[in-house]
Amino acid sequence: MPLIGITSQTAKTGRVNINKVWGVREPYRAALESYGASVVVLPPQPPERLAGILARLDGLVLPGGADLDPAFFGEQPQPRLGEVDPVRDEFEIYAARWAAENGLPTLGVCRGAQVGAVALGGSLYQDLESAGFTQISHEQTAKAPALWHEVALRRRRWLEPLFGERFRVNSYHHQAIRDPGPLEVTAEAPDGVIEAARLPGHPFYLMIQWHPELLPAHWGLFGLLVEQARGGLAAAD
Repeated sequence: MPLIGITSQTAKTGRVNINKVWGVREPYRAALESYGASVVVLPPQPPERLAGILARLDGLVLPGGADLDPAFFGEQPQPRLGEVDPVRDEFEIYAARWAAENGLPTLGVCRGAQVGAVALGGSLYQDLESAGFTQISHEQTAKAPALWHEVALRRRRWLEPLFGERFRVNSYHHQAIRDPGPLEVTAEAPDGVIEAARLPGHPFYLMIQWHPELLPAHWGLFGLLVEQARGGLAAAD
């Protein structure tokens, strides 16, 4: 049974909001367990401890969440930058880089995809509208599991067997990958925003800009991660 780690985000509990809790949203667990994985939640910790834990995992999920601190890709904050959590940023960037360097199967979701790019030297648009992306909205107003805009494949690897060459996704973000670094772009929105990218030469390092955990019809992406964690996926192209 593959063991998949999910990096965590903070929430506040209690009447005076002083108790910080590190956790993950339920749909991630449900999606992974539906494919036979066991799930462990990873809170922030020193790199030497985190490396030891990552080495015991069969796969990693970098989930969605708040904006990344632009200091991690060499920029000053812009006016529309949202809430950031540098502790989480540093922890997840380390985990993503370790996974890339050590061949750990990894799926990045929305913010997680952005982390996966920044960890390898890429950069982000801090706010898509401010950067001139006004053709379509990437901040969906329809509730899940509604779909929002179309995505077109640029490379077949991993995605075409699940979705075909064109398909619709949900969209809950205002940041996005600008410079993918060493990642190969595999899918784009109609306005050119990067929707999926992978790391060539890696067993499975797939970054996805939408939220498949909210779409049971897209849970196959978690199935790909689990299957690769078992060592069972063949090369796609």
